Amino acid sequence: MEKFALHDQHVHSHYSADSCQPIIPYLNKARELNCRYFITTDHIDFSLGPDWDIDVKSYLEEIKQLQDKYPDIKILKGVEVGYFKKNYKTIKSHYQDIDLDVINLSVHFKDDIDYYNPYYFKKYGLENTLNIYFENILEAITNFDDFQVLSHIDYGFKTAYLYDSTVKIEDYKDILVKIFKVLIAKNKALEINTKVQSFLPVEHTIYLLNLYHETGGRKLTLSSDAHQLEFYRYRFEKYQKIIKDCGFNYLCYFIKKEEYHYPI
Repeated sequence: MEKFALHDQHVHSHYSADSCQPIIPYLNKARELNCRYFITTDHIDFSLGPDWDIDVKSYLEEIKQLQDKYPDIKILKGVEVGYFKKNYKTIKSHYQDIDLDVINLSVHFKDDIDYYNPYYFKKYGLENTLNIYFENILEAITNFDDFQVLSHIDYGFKTAYLYDSTVKIEDYKDILVKIFKVLIAKNKALEINTKVQSFLPVEHTIYLLNLYHETGGRKLTLSSDAHQLEFYRYRFEKYQKIIKDCGFNYLCYFIKKEEYHYPI
């Protein structure tokens, strides 16, 4: 039986406010790589500044047209939901008309803090802001249930590291274990995001994977967070090997929110 390539489960297209990438080149790339499935997970994020949302009608129409043109690849549907405390109870209404296969939950902002911007780590202090960030993630996964994957747990840590490379993920072990225990109890998957990992030392990734495994975590997704074609399945081979070396035997993917496994 022919083995298909693992598809990328964190991909942004022109339906995201921060991407101009058409979907067709992605599909051509997925076909070239022998992927059985293809998915985009565009942003739904109501937080600081302008709201980011998907044009659901146009999205569904395009997916239907593309599925007819690419019968050899099953086109799945996904979103990346950005948690923001005051909006989390109503955000579901913005994607309830999409028959989703996977929801990636992310934390990008809290109150007036943008975790992408090093200015806030300088303003509020590196250690303090990272504590706020990880507590923000813990709050998100505790309060919000309608997701399958926690995306880029070290998104804010990456910003801190680029601001001050002496910061160590090991210093946040206690809060990371709390986050992992909630994910495990809720049967959710942890994402290894190759875009974020590429900015961090490999020792960081290995520590994170080992700690998750020691805590009892087994569910992982591997994703690129591509906003442009050239980053689709970015460095998958490298990180699959690292994941396997840390004791994991499979990666997760989702169809109609049901979990499936890709052996590694």
